[in-house]
Amino acid sequence: MSRNKNDERLAGFLQRIFDRIPVGLYRTTPEGRIIHANLALARMLGYESVEDLKSRDLEIEGYEPSYPRKAFKERIEREGAIHGLDARWCRTDGTFIDVMEYAEAVRDGSGKVIFYDGAVEDVTEFKNAEKTIMEREREYRSLSGMFRLLADNMQDMLWAKDLQGRYLFANRAFCERLLNASDTSEPIGKTDMYFAERERRAHPEDPEWHTFGEICVGSDAETIRVKGPCQFEEFGNVQGQSLFLDVRKAPLVDEGGDIIGVVGSARVVTREKELESEQRRSQKELEEACQRLRSTQESTLRVMAKLVETRDPYTSGHQGRVALLAVAIAREMGLDEETMEGLRVASLVHDIGKLRVPIETLSKPGYLATMEMELIKEHSRAGAEIISEIRFFRPIDEIILQHHERLDGSGYPRGLSGEQILIEARILAVADVVEAMSADRPYRPALGMDVALEEIRSCSGRLFDPEVVRVCCQLFESGRFGF
Repeated sequence: MSRNKNDERLAGFLQRIFDRIPVGLYRTTPEGRIIHANLALARMLGYESVEDLKSRDLEIEGYEPSYPRKAFKERIEREGAIHGLDARWCRTDGTFIDVMEYAEAVRDGSGKVIFYDGAVEDVTEFKNAEKTIMEREREYRSLSGMFRLLADNMQDMLWAKDLQGRYLFANRAFCERLLNASDTSEPIGKTDMYFAERERRAHPEDPEWHTFGEICVGSDAETIRVKGPCQFEEFGNVQGQSLFLDVRKAPLVDEGGDIIGVVGSARVVTREKELESEQRRSQKELEEACQRLRSTQESTLRVMAKLVETRDPYTSGHQGRVALLAVAIAREMGLDEETMEGLRVASLVHDIGKLRVPIETLSKPGYLATMEMELIKEHSRAGAEIISEIRFFRPIDEIILQHHERLDGSGYPRGLSGEQILIEARILAVADVVEAMSADRPYRPALGMDVALEEIRSCSGRLFDPEVVRVCCQLFESGRFGF
């Protein structure tokens, strides 16, 4: 009795193990009847119990049509066992699961097959994952192929390096134009110096044949240091020719955000650099020509000013001193350099029109007759006409024409007033009066600076621009200017 109980307990223990093991186990007859099965197999196929599973006739149902039970029986009876068979079994709801099957034929004493014992593992999730991986691999290969096609048909150079400077990727343009590589796979694992040294070994007679890889060596490190996109201008000799590149680089990061290398692109800008150099050279030549022209104009103006002074010795140096004062006022008022230069030039020859005034009238002592005065007044118009024949960068002739105009319209030759008068002409008017009153003239001795400043103050706002008057007086009274 005790032995029977122990046997029963052992049988129960083994049955519990048999049912709880996660792998499906079975014993069937060659005719397709299920004799034994565990609960794992029943549930794998959608049955509530093993007894329900036993009702399945394997000769009729359970196998996917692509691999029927007949093929399974022929193989196991021929080979005696099947290990790792990929199969698809049908569940009660009509769906199929992927399984990995291991089976063995059990024979009687005469060698006849009486049972099939087997184990089945549900690998549906694994198969689905494998299918997903394969689909993603196909997508990756497709995208990779498309990227390679795009990269190799771009004029720009593309590449990627690891932290040791070894190439991970290079497109066709990069291989052909910079590395002189046979194909896009050759650079992988190699560095710039490998190709530079190879090129130099091939051309020992020319040490400058290939210098690109060693001239610009810091851009990768700089890109890694700033941890962001960078732009560089890199240059050197490649295959004996000068090459300039507009280079863009960025850190290459892994999924965790760690920098593992550098990616880059480059565009050949050699021709653009040559054009820039030509443009700079042309610009320099133009500036030198302009400077020579200005120098010639300056010399011409000084000669013309001397001509005026030789005809009127009392005004010797007048135009030069007026120019100094006019520029000082303009600078104090904040006028730009171009405006000040125009004012300076106009001031140097503002009396050039006196070349058309008879010398007797210019040097006549005492007061002038009405007709003589009218003749004198024409000198500003005459000066403008003379200067208009010389092309300046500023309206020099108009400044000369207006320098005797007054704010209230009482000036000459056109009776302009207020803002109708150029600021340069308003400055020149004040500077001209101050210098003239402080120097000797044929008809009177010098009146002195105090009288000159008092005169422009008394006429401020009526004849002369108030701001120009204020600045002029301040320059003299502060000692920052003097003749």
